[in-house]
Amino acid sequence: MGVPRCARLERMAIRPGDFELTMDELRAVVGYAAACADPVLVVFQSACPGDSRPAAALQAGRAFADGASRSRLQRTAAADAHRAAGEATTEAARHAASAAADAAASAYLHPLARATQVRHILGAAAHAARAAELARGDDPVVAEYVIIAAAKRATPVVRDVLTRYPRAPKGRNRVAVLLERLDSLIRDPPAAPRVVDDPGPFFHGTKADLRPGDLLTPGWRSNYGSGRQANHIYLTADREGVPLAAELARGEGAGRVYRVEPLGTIEDDPNVTDKRFPGNPTRSYRTTEPLRVVEEVTGWQRPSPELIGTMRQRMAELARLGIEAIDD
Repeated sequence: MGVPRCARLERMAIRPGDFELTMDELRAVVGYAAACADPVLVVFQSACPGDSRPAAALQAGRAFADGASRSRLQRTAAADAHRAAGEATTEAARHAASAAADAAASAYLHPLARATQVRHILGAAAHAARAAELARGDDPVVAEYVIIAAAKRATPVVRDVLTRYPRAPKGRNRVAVLLERLDSLIRDPPAAPRVVDDPGPFFHGTKADLRPGDLLTPGWRSNYGSGRQANHIYLTADREGVPLAAELARGEGAGRVYRVEPLGTIEDDPNVTDKRFPGNPTRSYRTTEPLRVVEEVTGWQRPSPELIGTMRQRMAELARLGIEAIDD
């Protein structure tokens, strides 16, 4: 018995080109682009309630990624979303709609070894990063969080497809710069974390009730953001900043500050050194090895309720954009 025609088509190249690109690989690219664009759809919907064109573009992209045939639906939905972007009432909404449009349009990625084709793979993520950045007061740190999350979201199939194309061209505008940054993050292995030689003393803020000798280890739910499993334990040598971390941690009751001793190597915390404070003036670190509690620190000044409220609101706003408070 022969292979069913539909199965044969899935393994065939999309069209003649410089290399093979299968329909299954194309579906993976479209699914990736839609996943990158989805978190910022709320930016468009907040500015342009009632306009469903970007949402329809994402739906068309997901339908193809989930196994539906590629048809005029993706092309038409992408064009409609681009028109919505042109009519958007804010710059952030324009980029959010463009992200959705690019996600649907990525179904028409061609197997041509041209740098311009990279936009079909990464354009949705770059526009999403720009939308989030603008929505948060044009804060480049927000865009960096979104770009790093997009790089981590790339599956092995998406990475393999991307490497068949030349590198993204040098950016001449902000979206192009973000696209080039994402292209580099996906293609290039990350630099080894800098092992820190800091004499301390070190502190850890939490809501947990701990005793001297207790060990803090990674692998548990994070005290911040969505509460996903944490791969690191965080610590700081900054006495002034740790009370705020303690108050923002998940859990009931008041924040607690502990002096801790790292039992292994520590490295710079990339959440501040890579995104906000190059050089790590805050002396913020993380480790994959245990921290031993030395003692509880008392007498520290609690941050003002206004500061705590502002920080919690900021974290909630970032979460709505799909940004984790801690990029672990």
